[in-house]
Amino acid sequence: MTRPVIAACLALATCFLLPSLAAAVEVDAGGARKLSPLPPPGVHPRVLFTAADLPDIRRRLTQTAFGKVFGPIVRREAERLKPPLAAFAALDLSKPAPEVIETHWRADEGRNIRWGLVALDAVVRGDAAQKALMAKGITNYSRLILASKALAAGGDVEGRAGEELRNRLTVWKTDRFDLGVCWLFGGAGMALAYDMLYDDMTPGQREVVRGALAAGTRGRQSYGMGAPRGRGVSNHYGYHGDLAVMLAAIEGEEGYDAAAYKRIEQVMVDYFEVGFTPAGACHEDLYGPNVGLREGSRALLVLARRGKNVFGTGRYRNFVRYFAHECEPFRDGAFVGGASGGPGLPYPTSITLAKYMRPTDPVADYNWRWLMGDDYRRNLKWQSWLDFALFGMDWDGKRDEAPTLAETDMKLSAFYPRRGKLIARSDWTPQALCFHLDARPDAFVIGHDTVDRGTFVLSALGRAWAVHASWHHFRNSSDYNLVHVDGKAQAWKAPSVRFLHQADAGAAVVGVADLKYAYDWQWSPPWPTKDQEFPAPWRPELSDPRDLGWPDDPDWLPHKLYGEPGVGYVGSYMWRRPHNPMQKAFRTAVMVRGAHPYVLVVDDVRKDAAAHDYGWYMQVAGDLELASHTGADVILKDPAADRRLLVRACQAGPPSAEIGVRLEEYEANKDRSGKPVPGKRLIVSTRAVEPGFKMLLFPHREGQELPRALWDEGRTRLTIASAGRKDAFAFTVGKDGRTRVTLARNGKTVLAVE
Repeated sequence: MTRPVIAACLALATCFLLPSLAAAVEVDAGGARKLSPLPPPGVHPRVLFTAADLPDIRRRLTQTAFGKVFGPIVRREAERLKPPLAAFAALDLSKPAPEVIETHWRADEGRNIRWGLVALDAVVRGDAAQKALMAKGITNYSRLILASKALAAGGDVEGRAGEELRNRLTVWKTDRFDLGVCWLFGGAGMALAYDMLYDDMTPGQREVVRGALAAGTRGRQSYGMGAPRGRGVSNHYGYHGDLAVMLAAIEGEEGYDAAAYKRIEQVMVDYFEVGFTPAGACHEDLYGPNVGLREGSRALLVLARRGKNVFGTGRYRNFVRYFAHECEPFRDGAFVGGASGGPGLPYPTSITLAKYMRPTDPVADYNWRWLMGDDYRRNLKWQSWLDFALFGMDWDGKRDEAPTLAETDMKLSAFYPRRGKLIARSDWTPQALCFHLDARPDAFVIGHDTVDRGTFVLSALGRAWAVHASWHHFRNSSDYNLVHVDGKAQAWKAPSVRFLHQADAGAAVVGVADLKYAYDWQWSPPWPTKDQEFPAPWRPELSDPRDLGWPDDPDWLPHKLYGEPGVGYVGSYMWRRPHNPMQKAFRTAVMVRGAHPYVLVVDDVRKDAAAHDYGWYMQVAGDLELASHTGADVILKDPAADRRLLVRACQAGPPSAEIGVRLEEYEANKDRSGKPVPGKRLIVSTRAVEPGFKMLLFPHREGQELPRALWDEGRTRLTIASAGRKDAFAFTVGKDGRTRVTLARNGKTVLAVE
């Protein structure tokens, strides 16, 4: 009996004889799970787990509430795959003909994942026949890989079809590694099947599969390898993390490319340390936890088992908290994200691994429960099946208690300086008011972008009100929550802006941003190369990111945005041209807590000395309806409940100005099938030299008394009176034209903005 089998048997006995001890998890000083020791090369499993971990995997798949939901999926997929797998395994592929290679050798992520599931299912149940079948299957696929390589290298072929196939085998003519290449070579699924079935394979089978994994990974170059650290903002770094999994499967064995492993290690470290800010925010928003840390999380676990463990670092802990802040707090909410991706639900891999690797972290637990739902059925995306099977577990707490982070170290607000985002909430209940102000100084590093510098998002009473439209279909500034002048605001690609001030004073939270640069200028769409030139009035963007609002000075940050090969997707060669010059464009948002929390948005915008048509745009959830419109008051309603949102223009031009209001449905860009994508927005309009918008957003229930808004005679003091309290906002205008705000509650100053 081999050492790993003995270890597995001992651990299995511990699991069933002492379940409470088996369920106990040790963590290190940073809160990360203490991993089982990595066995020496040639001893398997060793990639993402070891033999000592198998009893716990078995327990979680068979004895937990999560396992009772997901375990049957594993069994179902194993049974579904058996007939085609048996047919494929029965083929004689010792010398496959070119047409056989072309028929069976293909990139298929779903197949690879199911291979990993079938192998794990066989190991968990001790099914010798299924192990043998899976071993034959991956051996035959490995024969195809090796035969294709020989064919591409000039091996004998018969007929024109063989020559044509040889010419199409471009994967052997390049050292590129991307998702297609990964899936073509079996990806994580085949690598983990080899890792799990190693002791059940014949020496000949091991040799063939190991040879195929070596051939598919040797010398491979994924995006970011050897690149300057500033390139690490791109999710393409994390996309290719399964190269680490494939290499780790044959670590120390014949054909293993240690240099390739060091390169993918560098890529993953750079991605984590540059793509995610020290405060935990991802520059690419949803794209980070969604795709960058899909394959990327598996790679980080490979690294953790080999001495580079990020899961206990402050940055990773902050990422877990960033994810919680980005979640709309109700059970069917979305991950808000922002410009580069979102809103929506990410693939669950990153949060599955976060829960597994930080098992005692209540925030990781909150995220896992929120993402998967109380019954673990909310987000069972097949792309994460393998990760569910290996790392899925029960969330903590009681089903009849709503998830909350009130008893943790989580604050009610968070600010991300490099990302330029302020998130504030009234409390940690699902009914909380949650407000996002998004004014990013890092615009030059991202790609899947929207025209939204300074936009906001609002949810309250268990639903979304003001939303951030997804970049997939909404590409214009009029799709976002901005002030427009004569129908015009910002352009794609919108430049960076400066976040001037943020503070949480307890009773209220404030954020202030200068949006002028994003109105004044347009950047060349990303990413121009160093050889591209643009006609006048375009000119190279020579601004220093620090002058545009970047808050600190990391070693990878350039000092201008043109002629810098070391940052961004292909280097930074930004050009700019005038777009919508403004005298000023400031946005100040105050989120006020209390029994009935609300938001006041103050916009100081002015085009020039002439009167213009100003429109205050707010993109809203598509199901909202207009309940009433009286003067400066608009009430939006949830048609299925008693939830309402008062939108009051406390100021929109001089007192005599005529205020227009419309809630309109419109068609945004078309989807991939050519079908128009609907949008809905509220527009409050006025004609003025300077509108001085002061917009009150007050969520409430139908029948609840609405607040009164009272101006003093000089219109420098606005009192919002409701529910036995008086919030007095005092406004003064500084030399820069920006309004300074002071808030006093019941006569006591609680917030002052300089």
